[in-house]
Amino acid sequence: MRVKTFIIAVLLFFAALDLSLAQTEYRYEPAAKDPSRVSTVIGRMRVHTVLPGETLLDIARAHGLGFSELQAFHPDRDPWLLEEGSRIEIPALWIVPTAKHRAIVINVPEMRLYRFHAKRGTVSTYPVTVGEEETQTPLGTFRVVEKEEDPEWNIPPKLRHKYRTKIMPAGPDNPIGKYWLGLSARGYGIHGTDNPWSVGRILSNGCIRLYPEDIEKLYPDVPKGTIVEILYEPVKFGFKGRVIFAEVHGDPYGFIEDMKEQARLVAKRQGIEDYVNWEKIDEVVESKNGVPVPVGALPKGGDGKKPSRRSS
Repeated sequence: MRVKTFIIAVLLFFAALDLSLAQTEYRYEPAAKDPSRVSTVIGRMRVHTVLPGETLLDIARAHGLGFSELQAFHPDRDPWLLEEGSRIEIPALWIVPTAKHRAIVINVPEMRLYRFHAKRGTVSTYPVTVGEEETQTPLGTFRVVEKEEDPEWNIPPKLRHKYRTKIMPAGPDNPIGKYWLGLSARGYGIHGTDNPWSVGRILSNGCIRLYPEDIEKLYPDVPKGTIVEILYEPVKFGFKGRVIFAEVHGDPYGFIEDMKEQARLVAKRQGIEDYVNWEKIDEVVESKNGVPVPVGALPKGGDGKKPSRRSS
């Protein structure tokens, strides 16, 4: 609770400094001569007043979050029985992940997609569903090779007994929704869904699902040939000026033997291990609530090791 109170206090302060262009598009600055201008922490804390009958599912979707994101920040709240008129903090902020190409980046542990707009100096971000441990979303660098509106779904053999057919026609009952962005990883793609409440969870057969309203925005913005990097980064470090933030998620596929050691490896790779408070980072690792937390600060002078800017 002490860590969460600290998160809310500091991030509500930074909210005043980060005015988004839109709910899903944010300015960011991955590198600058003046370190105080660097910004790879995007978004802001919000406060939501619960309306009659609202659940955490409804609130998460209204604020561009997946259900798991909001539930991880409010683990003690009953997601289905919220008190009307009560106020709930919305952690709508993230550290932009490491990316080589800055086109589309999907980070599996945080269940989130980032679409970079280099000319505008912005990035859009959307919650997604990723594959279960038994049907993992493939990692690596791919390209968008297909675009289709109102697609049919060629049902995988292992699922045909459920639907009792090989082909699902386009329509409101089609699980892949209205838009399909097929990847060079054969059989995998980015698409919508007929079940919005599944977004922001680990339960697909390997594809990437978005809310219907989000895939509708993303689809026309992604031409064929767009590079898609699918990463596995449960630990991220970012910057808001000289302030260093850490963001930690769970390890859904069990790839990380020791999350605290992983945090140290990532910090060392970025050249910031001497500038962070490791007790704070250990607390962030323990909570794994996926929200950026201030854990240190870069020095004002030019002394000491120069940190790497490989945070976006």
